[in-house]
Amino acid sequence: MKFSRLLAATATAVLAVATLGGCTTISTLYQAYGHGAPTPIPTRTFAASGLVQLTLGDCLDKKLLLDGNKETDPVVKCSTPHDLEVFSHFALKDGEYPSVASIVSDAAARCARSFTKFVGVDFGISALDFVYYYPTESSWAAGDRMVDCAIFDPDGKTTGSLKHADR
Repeated sequence: MKFSRLLAATATAVLAVATLGGCTTISTLYQAYGHGAPTPIPTRTFAASGLVQLTLGDCLDKKLLLDGNKETDPVVKCSTPHDLEVFSHFALKDGEYPSVASIVSDAAARCARSFTKFVGVDFGISALDFVYYYPTESSWAAGDRMVDCAIFDPDGKTTGSLKHADR
C-alpha cells in the first residue's frame, strides 16, 4: 500500500513537472528576444519594390529585420554571423483576417513540429529556440498569408545553417 502511494506521488510530480515545463517551453516562443505577450510580427519586410518574400534557408539579421526601414534587406549570407534562419513556412487560408489567437496557436504547433524535423531533436529539449513571423492586419490586406518559422541560438549569432544541429 505504501509503495503504491509513493508511485502515485512520483507519477503526479513527474506529470506536474512535464506540464509546467511545457508551459515554460511554449512561453519562450513569445518571449524570444525579450518580447512579452505575442504581438503581430510581419512576415514580410517592405522594400521599395513592394513585399520581399522570405524563403526557406534565408538567414536574417534581426536588427535589419526590425529596423522599420522599407529599403533595408534583412537577408544576409548564412556564411556570415546571423541571428535567425528561416526553417519552415506555410500559408494561412485565404479569407478574412483570422484572430491572432488562432494564428498563434496554429503557428506554434506547426513550427514546433517542423523544428524537430529540421534540428533533429524535439523542441522541448533543444538548446535552440524559434520565433515565427505572421501577417498583421495591414500586411494581410496587402496579400500576405505566410507564416515563417525562424530558428535561433539564444546564446548569440550563428554562422552556417542549424539544420541537423542535433542540439
